[in-house]
Amino acid sequence: MMHQSRRAARLLTVYGLLIGGSAIFILPFLWMAGTSVKVDREMFSENLRLFPMRPVPAQVSPYLDDKYFPPAPESKMVEEAVTANMPELPEHLQVEQDAAGILSDGIWQKLRQVIPERTWQNDPREAIQKEVTPELVAAQLEKVYRHFSLSAVRVRSHDLQEIEVTAGKPVSEFWNVTGGANLADGMEGKTPYADLVYNFKNNRNGMIQLSRTIDLPFAADRLFRTFISLRADDSWHRLEFFIEKNGRLLRGVRPEFLGNFQWSVITLQEKIEGEDDTSKIRLWIAMREIDRGPQYESRPDKMKLTVQMHRSSQAGAWWAKCQRNYRGALDYIPFWRYTATSVFLVVLNIIGNIFACSLVAYAFARLQWPGRGFCFGLMLATMMIPPQITMIPYFLIIKHLGWYNTLTPLWFVSFFGNAFNIFLLRQFMMGIPRDLEDSARIDGCNFLQIYWYVIMPLIKPTLACIAIFTFMGVWNDFMGPLIYLSDQRLYPLSLGLYALNVQAGGNFGMMMAGALLMTLPVVAIFFFAQKYFIQGVTLTGMKG
Repeated sequence: MMHQSRRAARLLTVYGLLIGGSAIFILPFLWMAGTSVKVDREMFSENLRLFPMRPVPAQVSPYLDDKYFPPAPESKMVEEAVTANMPELPEHLQVEQDAAGILSDGIWQKLRQVIPERTWQNDPREAIQKEVTPELVAAQLEKVYRHFSLSAVRVRSHDLQEIEVTAGKPVSEFWNVTGGANLADGMEGKTPYADLVYNFKNNRNGMIQLSRTIDLPFAADRLFRTFISLRADDSWHRLEFFIEKNGRLLRGVRPEFLGNFQWSVITLQEKIEGEDDTSKIRLWIAMREIDRGPQYESRPDKMKLTVQMHRSSQAGAWWAKCQRNYRGALDYIPFWRYTATSVFLVVLNIIGNIFACSLVAYAFARLQWPGRGFCFGLMLATMMIPPQITMIPYFLIIKHLGWYNTLTPLWFVSFFGNAFNIFLLRQFMMGIPRDLEDSARIDGCNFLQIYWYVIMPLIKPTLACIAIFTFMGVWNDFMGPLIYLSDQRLYPLSLGLYALNVQAGGNFGMMMAGALLMTLPVVAIFFFAQKYFIQGVTLTGMKG
């Protein structure tokens, strides 16, 4: 009985350590997956979270965001001072919450940083009254005030003639609004804007439409881009964009979700063959023709711009948030072009390594020739040369051969073998009985036929191991493409994601989404090929 108890305790300890170790090693992957669906404010906030915040679709707007400040029960101490210094709220603000209570949570956190600890332990009321000012309350109110705002609309021609079509009039008079909503003008500094005041609780269709027929200062067929300045209200509702010109209806190939609360510029550009397939970062929404006819705007100097807001459900908001950074990674750069380049390099390097390394290893393991031991030792000695020493000579050779800025130097060298892979295969081949080789020779096979029909089928586990090592090395290779490539169209995925980081201005959510997409093939291949990987590493021989 005692023996069984000890055995059970030992098993529990072993499995507990395995599960604990797995949990520790999976944390970075979970952090990457969680960060890939976060918005910027979640990654730079004071309270870091492993998993993203729940998006809540707003039914009314403008509104106060009661999720921005973490709740603090002690904030009741400052609520009276906040109420006394509360500024006048905008007339169109649809307040459904206790404004002073929402602001108190944020002001409490602010005061905890500026008021000494000993004051909190005694009587902090006097210090609170002194620190809580109308300016402080107004600053905190600005952080939680959410409103969907529209500002300037500009159009640009192909010859870079540009004009702001909203200039000289209130923004609310520019748009025609349908769907039970209205626009309220405002001013931020010297910039006029208009807040869209809506209430989806009274809107059965769940859609609001803003449209305007614009007089262009140039011919409609010369229209290149349309710019719409807007500020989202963190409602995660969906925006669809339409343009009518020359009797055609154009629609944006992807929607935009109101998942933030900063100003941004939406760029609409008609899809041009070849232009959207370039390697430069695509910060515009391509407009694709979906219909044409006399019912659409066809006057030569006019275009009609339409923005539709569609209400999002809770599931729709989650879906929008989950795909936001992934959509950006796939749309902003030619992600699939980079992926295809990486796959091309992986395939050639695997073929080259398997062919060259197995052939050289066969010569070292099974053939007798003068100087074999010396050559094998010389080959192993090359493993001790740091790659940084050969980097410059190899680059000069590549440049002299005219292969700079081509993919050739990234795969050609694999057909000359790899010292470690050759050593691994040689050791495996040394364990294969020579009786099989002698039998094949009696049947009339030469040394190449023995290599192909006898040796190669027996070393599949090691070949699979080499293929996995080669895949991981080539797929994650960053230094090689950085040295030998200057044309962004030739970038593999590893260098393409770096270019995305540089051009997108350090968007970490988008970078994590791209990195996760790049990591998934490695995880999948290791998961499905782990049997061959383990067999190849342990150099398992034949049974019997």
